[in-house]
Formats: sequence, C-alpha cells, structure tokens
Amino acid sequence: MQVTVENVSELGRKMTITVEDVNIKEAVQQRLASIRPKVKMAGFRPGKVPMKMVEKTHGMSARSEIIDELVQKSMREAFEKEKVNPASTPQVDSLKEEDSSLIYTLNYEIFPEVKTVELKGLELDKSVAEVTDEDVDNMLNTLREQRATWDPLKRAAKEEDGVTIDFVGRIDGEEFQGGKGQDVLVVIGNGSMLPEFEEQLVGVKAGQDTTVTLTFPDDYRAEHLRGKTAEFAVTVKQVAKQKLPKLDKSFAELCGVEGGLAALKKEVRTNMERELANTLKNLNKRQALDKLADNNQFALPEAAVEREAQHLMEQAKNNLRQQGVNVEGLPFELETFKGNATKRVKLSLLVSKIIADNDIKPDEDKVKSAIDAIAASYEDPEDVVNYYRNNQDKLSEIQMMVVEDSVVDWIFDNVKVTEKTSTFSEVMNAAR
Repeated sequence: MQVTVENVSELGRKMTITVEDVNIKEAVQQRLASIRPKVKMAGFRPGKVPMKMVEKTHGMSARSEIIDELVQKSMREAFEKEKVNPASTPQVDSLKEEDSSLIYTLNYEIFPEVKTVELKGLELDKSVAEVTDEDVDNMLNTLREQRATWDPLKRAAKEEDGVTIDFVGRIDGEEFQGGKGQDVLVVIGNGSMLPEFEEQLVGVKAGQDTTVTLTFPDDYRAEHLRGKTAEFAVTVKQVAKQKLPKLDKSFAELCGVEGGLAALKKEVRTNMERELANTLKNLNKRQALDKLADNNQFALPEAAVEREAQHLMEQAKNNLRQQGVNVEGLPFELETFKGNATKRVKLSLLVSKIIADNDIKPDEDKVKSAIDAIAASYEDPEDVVNYYRNNQDKLSEIQMMVVEDSVVDWIFDNVKVTEKTSTFSEVMNAAR
C-alpha cells in the first residue's frame, strides 16, 4: 500500500492511497458464490439460481460492498501508518481502478499541533469568600419562607402578599408555549415572575378576573419570546399573607434536624460552606479557562467546531424538554452555539497540552476527597462512595475532574493572580 499526503490548507489534508494487488473481479465472484445458496428466485429451487442471474441481481451491490471494505480497511491502516487522528470524517474524493490496484483520495481536517501554551500577559482574579453569621441567618429566613403558610385575606393584594392565580398568555391572540399556569402562587415583589407582571397584581382581590399585559425583555431566557408583547387572562383564586414558622426546636425538626436550633444552624453552615467552596472553585476555574482560551490563538478544524456546536444545541433542547417546553418549531440556529463550541474545542487542545507537558495524573487522595465531598450530601455516604468506586465510568468522570482541577491550579500558579474578596451572596449570584 502506498500513501501520500498533501496540505491543501492550514488544517486541510488530501491523502492518496494506492492499494496494490487487489483483484476486485475475483473477489466479487467469490462473494456471489457465497450468497448463491441463499438467493431465492421464482422458477428455481433454493441454491439452483444460475450464476449469471445471481450476478445480474446482486453483482453491483457485491462490488460496492467489497470496494467499501477495501477502502475502510486500507484507510485505517493508512492513518495508523501516517500517525493521523483526523478531526473530521474523511470524505472519499475520487476512486478508480488501475490494473490490479485500487486508487482513491481522501479529504479531511487535522487538529492543530499546540507547541506551547501561551501565558504571557495573562492575569487572573481569584475570588475568595467565607460564610458569616449573617449569611447563616439569611439562609434560615429562606428556610422559614420555604415552609411558610398563607392566611387568606379579604382585602386587595399589596406588596409581599401571595396571590394564587390561573393564567393563560397569548401573543397576537395565539397561546404560546410556557404561557399557561394553574394554582400558581405569586409573591408580589419577590421576582419569581417578571416585575411588570407582579406589579399589575397589586390591588386584585380573590375571585376577580383581570388582564395583565407585558413586553418580554430583549434578554429574556426564552429566545422566541424576546421583545414580544403578551396579554395574560388572569383569574385570582386567593390573596393571602405569609406566616413564617418560629425559629425553635420544632422548626429544626421540621427541617429534619435533631438537636434543636443550634444543631440546625451548624448543619446549615456546613452545607453553605460546602456549596460556597464548590461555587468558588467553579467560578475561578471558568475564569481561568476562559482567559486561557482568549490568550491563545490558533486555527481550529471547522468540522470539530461544528460537531461541538451540534452537541451544545442538542443539549440546550434537552434542557428545555426537561422543563416541559415543546422545542419543535423553536428557532434554534447552529451559528448561535459556535462561539462556545469554538472555545470548548480550543480548550480541549490546550488542556491536553498542559496535561502532557506536566505529566498530570489523577491524584488518588484528591479523587477520594472529591468522592467523599459528593457523598457527604447524601443520607448514606458509604453507599455513594461504593457506587463511584465500583462504577468505572463514574470513577473516570471524577478522575478527569481532578485532573482538570490540577490544570487550573497549574494556570493559577504560573500567572499573576489578584485575590478578590466577595460575600457569600455575591458569589452565589455570580454563579447564577
């Protein structure tokens, strides 16, 4: 087998493969002879169909199969010989037979060779924060609000009241996906609905029908609703005032904690500190990787970017489906996802280079700590630990996470870093 490779662009390649000493005609005859006993044709007993008729009905498909098998086998061998890992699916450009040889050409892209990871001029802010007593008190109030009861009122609704409603939204007279709700509790002023919607509930009473009109903001999370004006037919079922439970032993038990209020506060603080640590790690990691990508410029294979963009788009659709949104007909465009896809493909190459250059491997102690941290939030941590230890796919995910964390640590160790002190709320809001 002869192989030649030609550069057609920075990352584009054209490979010509010559497979010698192949007798396709003979191989076709052998294939037809092997399938002849199974060929059924009117007027002939099984296995007795004349060879010429078998050739007439199955010759073309047998020939295509044999050539395809030759191409696939020789392509694998050629890529192995040239040490090529194509970034795109190779496309057969031309194919011909000469004497006893099969000659064909392939077009494909390769991944760029990252010779160095450029850190010059890269500066990072490292967010740090801690859980304060005030943060714990705020979280306890949040827990109280989550377990609040509502006392019905006869008066009109005002700020901070809870209004239970049914509603149906329409745009240009047509109902739209996600614009309908039943027995929805809206606390006026808490931001669970758009402010324009909540403001128009001030003054309504139980049993009243009203209309709420609003224009969706240009940055609304559902792209198909951005900038559009909707009219909601609203039925008010109840206006109520919130009643918070007392912070006492009974409340702690209501939250599933034995040992009174002190034990509840301790558990709340522990959970908040764990959540804060994870959020800080993810925020700092995202910043480090984003800036690393921006600091390194090189060509990327278009096929790899498009493949990643397709993956991100399908992921976005699945997320909406899980929220009960019918995604059929929504204006999803691949181009929207190409920016993030480009960054992800670039980072995969940069991270791989850092791992290879620094011989980074998953530290067993860190892997154990990562599994223990996940297990700590479950009722039976030991079961969770055993699940990860006995599931190779899940264990590999943790090992890769530990390796990525080590890559981020390496980046912070090798650039100028400024600590940025934040509050618990600032960190959590930034993450959202």
